[in-house]
Parts: sequence; structure tokens; C-alpha cells
Amino acid sequence: MVASQLKGQITVVTGANSGVGLSVAGLLARAGADVTMVCRSPERGEQALAEVQREGAVAGADVRLELADLSRQADVRSLAGRLAARLPAIDILVNNAGVWLHRRETSPEGFELMFATNHLGPFLLTHRLLDALAAGRGRIVNVSSHAHRYGDLRRAELETIVRSDAWRGSFKAYGDTKLANILFTFESARRWADRGITADTLHPGTLATGIVRRNRSALGLLMRMTMSFLPRPGVGGEAVMRLVEDPAPNVVSGRYFKGRKEERADAQAYDADLARELWDRSLAWTGEA
Repeated sequence: MVASQLKGQITVVTGANSGVGLSVAGLLARAGADVTMVCRSPERGEQALAEVQREGAVAGADVRLELADLSRQADVRSLAGRLAARLPAIDILVNNAGVWLHRRETSPEGFELMFATNHLGPFLLTHRLLDALAAGRGRIVNVSSHAHRYGDLRRAELETIVRSDAWRGSFKAYGDTKLANILFTFESARRWADRGITADTLHPGTLATGIVRRNRSALGLLMRMTMSFLPRPGVGGEAVMRLVEDPAPNVVSGRYFKGRKEERADAQAYDADLARELWDRSLAWTGEA
């Protein structure tokens, strides 16, 4: 599918106020797609919306802003309800929103905050939009990270990990969430293929994005100091678009990419028993069971 064929497609991008999400939203709008930009901050969301509109959405493309904090399940349910009411069919869902924090924090439901934001939020949103995705093209792209290779969801009971009782530092916790993204992607591809839904995931690259903005660790400080030497977010945006535009979406599903190149994820990402357990537990943790 070339970019011109994206014209009129209905798309939703989370974490669209900056970085890769903002880049993807702009690229989709310039390709003529209708774009819903999901952002947490009203101020930053309005600025991002104005930027996308200013940089040239194709005439007729509908670009809108929706507000939601994906770490809060009530926010996610409200967002999904609004989207389902307005968009009976969704062609493309890009689950991009994510955080990397330097200390243990918990969500209103009592989950480790990165896990709540990076995994449970997109998991719940995707499930709530399942009928709309099945009615549309049903293309899901989940933004993960090379950091998934540092995650380990077998080191303790999942309940212990998601409640942050098996805390092994912020980078390990972030890696856990990115591993969860891939497990969710692969399981989605297996479970929803018969509904015409495809799901792929990628590491967009180590980029100059705002992911470290709230991280006050030594590693976070080092990354902020090296920002000027890193590729711009547009590199990751183009990598996401490669999956969005894929010419054979019914064939390319359940795969992991590093940038534009497919590669093997960490071995634990292919643990089917772990994927099923995480899926079932996530349904319970989000009240969808």
C-alpha cells in the first residue's frame, strides 16, 4: 500500500503530542488519512494538533485531538467509548504512547505506572476498539523498544511484577513493559487473524524523543545530554509508516522489526505460554475478563 492509498483511511495514534507519535500523525495526515491524535496533556496536545494542521494535512483529511491518560483505566474506557461512537470502523491503530520513569510509582488501580501506561493502557484500548478494527482494515502497530531484551517476565509471578514488588530498577521495569508489548502483539496476531486484524511491533530506533523527559536517573540524564547526537523522531515515524503502508498486511503479521528491518526479538517474546498468561491476566487486571 503506497502512501496515496492511505487517503481517507481512519487512523488513531496514541502519544501523538511529540516524538514518534507526532511524526506518524503528521505523515498520516499528509498522506490524506483521517487522524485522531491521542494525548495526555491538553496544552501539549493542542500544540501538536496545530503543528500537524500547519504542516499540511491533505485537503479533506480530518485531524482531531482526543485527551486521555493511558495509565488510568477510567480514562482509557472513556476514550474508547468516544472513539467507538465516532469511528465505527478503524483502519489503523498505532499504540505509541509510553513512559520511562526513574522510580517506582503506581497507577490509580495499583499497578506499576510504566506497566499501566505502556502495556495495560494499550491492551485495554485495543480490546475496546476491537469491533471497529474488525470493521475497518484492522492494522495494529505497537511501538516497542530494543529495551525489551532487558525485560524478564519470568523472574517472578506476573502479579508481583506488575505490582512493582519485584522491582529491579527503572530500566528493567521499562524493559518488562516493552517485552509485554511484543507478547501482546504476537498473541493478537494469533487470536484475531480470523477477524482480519493484523498486528506488528517495532523498535523505532534510539531517537531524540521526549521518552526520558520524566526520567531523573543517571542513564536518563546521560541520554538527555546526548540528544543532539541522536536521529530525529522522523526516522522512527518513517519506520512506523513502513508497517502502516505494508502492501501485504494479511501476510505480514505477528512480527518484530528494528526500524525498517525485520529481526528476531528476544527469545522470551516467543514464549507462547507466557503470552497466554499475560493476556489472561491483563484481561483480569483491566476488568475485561
